[in-house]
Amino acid sequence: MAGTNVPGATSSVGGLAAVGGNAATGGVADTAGKTATGGNTSVAGTLATGGTQSGGGAGGGSTSTLITGGPRWVGRVDATDPNAVRFAWQGAGVIATVNGTSIAVKLRTESTPTVYFQPVIDGKMATRFKVDTGADQTVILASGLAVSDHVVELYRDTEGMYGLSTFLGFTSGTVKGAAVASGRVIEVVGDSISAGYGNLGSEPHPNWVASPACHWTADNSTWYQTYAAVAGHALGAEVSTIARSGWGMYRDASGDTSNVLSSVYEDALGTNSSPVWAFVPKASVVVINLGTNDWGLGDPGTPYETAYKSFVATVRSHYPDAWIFLTIGSMLGDAALSQVKTHLTNVVAALAATGDQKLATFDLGVQNMGADGSVPTGCDWHPNVADHQRMAGILQQQLSSKLGW
Repeated sequence: MAGTNVPGATSSVGGLAAVGGNAATGGVADTAGKTATGGNTSVAGTLATGGTQSGGGAGGGSTSTLITGGPRWVGRVDATDPNAVRFAWQGAGVIATVNGTSIAVKLRTESTPTVYFQPVIDGKMATRFKVDTGADQTVILASGLAVSDHVVELYRDTEGMYGLSTFLGFTSGTVKGAAVASGRVIEVVGDSISAGYGNLGSEPHPNWVASPACHWTADNSTWYQTYAAVAGHALGAEVSTIARSGWGMYRDASGDTSNVLSSVYEDALGTNSSPVWAFVPKASVVVINLGTNDWGLGDPGTPYETAYKSFVATVRSHYPDAWIFLTIGSMLGDAALSQVKTHLTNVVAALAATGDQKLATFDLGVQNMGADGSVPTGCDWHPNVADHQRMAGILQQQLSSKLGW
């Protein structure tokens, strides 16, 4: 049995996040909504039950050596209070070696109606579950297990702009530590595609009209099955995804130049300005997939390149040794895709001329919608799980080629 919720003590409840957005033909989607949460000083890697370790080989990429003490956090978390570790970005979570026949955790959701989580037990996906706002919930991740140690992974599966999650500890099973991190860390900076918007949904577009239309819900959107998460898991790498639907590199889908990923890139807890992330551990590679929303009103021209070069400089200041991949895909096609690729090539060339040789650009292809759009995609024209798998293969090939993974 997995994914059973048991109400517990009452927690504070904040505001409701708003969602909107349709996609035009060609696949540019827009969403809106921001959460309001507080913030403490950022502390990376403080363990709930002893030790100081952050980072990890998510998805079965860890070695067999155990860290003595508590679990290992993955992605961006605020562990200022080690008994109530907060996180918001999709893909953030915890890895631990737990002994017992039943494993349960306590979680809290604030400032949004519900947040989904994806547990992985001994390398296998367990039942995805949700934690609604309100009372803290004790959730049984697995029961009827063998009497032995089990590797437990738990990831926040819902996009980072929706509310705040708090991990309140394991309530069943004995935490014995965590496997040592593989040292492979992938950071992803993107929009709705990288967040997993609507990838569990099914939306056909006969004659290029969505019928029936399918829109975002927390239920139909999963980070764990996005292209970067799939590629990272296959390669034994931790994946930290900083993604916000509807936003871009230079502007959002409606043309607002303030709604850009650079404005939230240093946030530890989703789109909340405090606390600031400490950028520990260091990423091995940073994958940037931004441009789909920038092209919502057509080619933005050289301002896109200017914004991109400035953002790469920020990334490089935090990760001087990382590979930086400039990617695009998979919702743009034809002229728009060619325009984005030209701009990305220009950015790489300009930065290479300054001496930065650890840059690469490639595209993740175009999703197959058939000759008349009748082949279903995910919701609002977004890639579905199958297309994310296709894109994961492309990314995995690039990672293996450039980093030798």
